[in-house]
Amino acid sequence: MSSGAVARAWLPRLWGAVPWCRVFRGPVFCGDFILLGGLVAVSAGLLGCGGGAALLHPAQTLPVDTVSIGAGVSGQFGSSGVNTTIENGQSAASQPLSDPASATAYAEGVLTQALIAPGASPWVSARAGLAGNNEAGLTYTGRSLRLDGRHAWDLSDDWTLSLGLGASGILLRPDRSAPESASAADTPSSAQAEFEPSARGFGADVPLLLGYRLLEGFGDVWFGPRLGFEHLSGSLELNQQAPTSAHLDLTGNHFWGGLLAGFSLGIPPLWLRFELATAYHHLSGDLTPSGTGGGPDFDALEASGWTFSPSGAIVGKF
Repeated sequence: MSSGAVARAWLPRLWGAVPWCRVFRGPVFCGDFILLGGLVAVSAGLLGCGGGAALLHPAQTLPVDTVSIGAGVSGQFGSSGVNTTIENGQSAASQPLSDPASATAYAEGVLTQALIAPGASPWVSARAGLAGNNEAGLTYTGRSLRLDGRHAWDLSDDWTLSLGLGASGILLRPDRSAPESASAADTPSSAQAEFEPSARGFGADVPLLLGYRLLEGFGDVWFGPRLGFEHLSGSLELNQQAPTSAHLDLTGNHFWGGLLAGFSLGIPPLWLRFELATAYHHLSGDLTPSGTGGGPDFDALEASGWTFSPSGAIVGKF
């Protein structure tokens, strides 16, 4: 999908929130907010829209009136089963979907690609420390915008436990720019069904982190479980070559759970952060014809698989 299209869709919403933050958070936070929007535009133009959504923050919360801004890359790589499902679906997209085997492979591939979305994506985040060992953050990862809050408990001088809750808005907008002009003889003879849907949705996740501060505050390590849920709804064109084409409606639910671990090293005001995560994903959904256009009809799709997600970023604290 086109990450630039996603950025163009999200940036007006970020800019529209600036007057609000001027009133309630002050000019310093708003400057960080505007810088975050600029980083979104630059990063989204360079990378794709993988489904990785790394935390890249330690268990310890930021001090009150301290903010952090970071940019990096969040990756998500599927197991062999996930990759095979997607590849079979892409191959089936160019075949007649009247064949039951091709239609099944296509439907499962679309669902897996939309909900797991293996690949690399930009990671851009801004966070602010709040009173009472609390913290709030806003993170952009190519296909989603995540707003979260968390609370930390200091178990000792070095050990901290934190519990967070994140809410995400998801927007999938594939690049549908018209192809270069070609003669009728160059037009493919077989219908090419769209593989990446135009879709939007929402999600939520709960990370529980245990962290240790080392090197007298110049480093951190953290690890723990993270559970999440996503819901998507959208549509696909059944024949991308036809001026008017039948559409398919897609609805999908995505439950996932896994473990993550990360570490941070740096000298104020800059830190390097890295994180590794693995998760098991269970997908379910429907792929049905829109109206009377015809096409494959599946109302009980299911798929599952594992992913491995390495991520890294440079973070500044101010």
